[in-house]
Amino acid sequence: MMPTPTTSPMRGAAFGALTILCWAGFNVAAKAGIDAGLSPAALSCLRFLTPGLLAVPVVLWMRHRSRGQPLPLPRLLVLALLGGPVFGLIAVAGYQFAPLSHGLLFAPVAVYVTGTLWGVALLKERVSGPRILGGGVMIGGLALLVGLEMRGLDPTWPIGIALFVAAGIMWGSYTALLRHWTIPLLQGTSSVASISALTAAVAVGPWAWSSLAAAAPNIVLTQILMQGLVGGVLSVVALVATVRSVSAQTAALLPIFTPAVAMMIAWTALGTRPAPVELLGAAIVFLGFALGTLAPPRRPARRCVR
Repeated sequence: MMPTPTTSPMRGAAFGALTILCWAGFNVAAKAGIDAGLSPAALSCLRFLTPGLLAVPVVLWMRHRSRGQPLPLPRLLVLALLGGPVFGLIAVAGYQFAPLSHGLLFAPVAVYVTGTLWGVALLKERVSGPRILGGGVMIGGLALLVGLEMRGLDPTWPIGIALFVAAGIMWGSYTALLRHWTIPLLQGTSSVASISALTAAVAVGPWAWSSLAAAAPNIVLTQILMQGLVGGVLSVVALVATVRSVSAQTAALLPIFTPAVAMMIAWTALGTRPAPVELLGAAIVFLGFALGTLAPPRRPARRCVR
């Protein structure tokens, strides 16, 4: 008898830990790359060009073997816009204006809120009281983080936060549309990755090459590894393996641990010790995530069948 997707807790825990390490690692690497002089365009190009090149043979093979209808091109273009190089460019650009902790906290909260709103609008899901309370607690934690750090922040911090929130909205919309349109995992992921690679080369590449050419080879190779392979490939594989081994509620907890792990990685690798206020803000956001994701799921409203 084949095991069900939720009967491998040890396997799920292992892949969940790997997913968190990947998310934390490529975010810390992105901040380090910005500090080392790489442009957001360069990091975004590496992030999407690497997995896209790997996905092209997969797309060609599936088109050769498949007898079904191809995925609608307009939907693929929308997904590539929301989860491709433009998203990566906006997310990474925020680190030019705001500290690492802001990117680690504001973007996931924006994903959470956006996913909740799209769940109501597109998927006809009902929002529970604990989920609303959790969102309020997270927003309160972010406000406290900025308020207590106000004097030590660069004057451009609002730009960074706006970029992080915009990236979170885009990713929350991307994941909601993947579910709403019931995009096949392998076919959809590889198709979007191929389109993203083409976009990265054509639309982002001209602004990326000069930055990459001026950087030291070891910095470029590190970012190819962290952005392209870890962020663009390994994190996706690990996440897919996780959601196949644990419940949806458990998988939803993964973003809770990412900020703390990323701060510890930054402290160990870069010597960037998290300030007490950053730890406090992360703890409050952690509490909000826990309140929102640990609540019993509400059944979606019935759709009218015509």
